Amino acid sequence: MNIKMIDFYFDFISPYSYLAAVQLTQFSVKNNVKFIWLPVNLPKLIHQSGNIGPATIKNKAMYSLRDLKRWAAYLDVPFKMIRPGAFDSRPALRIAGALHGEERARFCLAVFEALWSGDVDPRKEGWLQEVFGLKGLPNVWLGLTSDAFELQVETAIKAGLFGVPTFIVQGKSKSEIFFGVDHMDFLARACLASDSVRS
Repeated sequence: MNIKMIDFYFDFISPYSYLAAVQLTQFSVKNNVKFIWLPVNLPKLIHQSGNIGPATIKNKAMYSLRDLKRWAAYLDVPFKMIRPGAFDSRPALRIAGALHGEERARFCLAVFEALWSGDVDPRKEGWLQEVFGLKGLPNVWLGLTSDAFELQVETAIKAGLFGVPTFIVQGKSKSEIFFGVDHMDFLARACLASDSVRS
């Protein structure tokens, strides 16, 4: 039986990407799929797609904070809000861009968990090294770097993206886009019906 492939676009600065990321392992097993983790520069994606961030709208920002706490409680995962724009995710995105397959997935999930659980404060210097120590990641990865995530923005926009987390189910005849952690149930349904067979 072929395993369906799903593109997962994310940025570490996105708390909703964190809430999606922590579900991917279980989702993969339950739905017989494999996720391709695709790091992307979210501020650049928002700007170039003509979107605006939720933090720029006061009422939306206030609602999002309540919503994030509800989701974290529902998923039973730790969550500590980080003020929008408080840290630069690009150093971590560069490492993610240089890794591949399961190594990329392992690194990215470790970063998400360390940041959004509150275990590591990304506003402090050396936060990325702290993640490596806390999560037991190979130190050799610290020396890796790639700007592939910057090039990903153009590909993402052409695919129809305007934010993250976004999932794309690739099929033989067409692809389907699902935006947001609140659409993962629809993603699961699409996996059952999809003719996706990428290897």
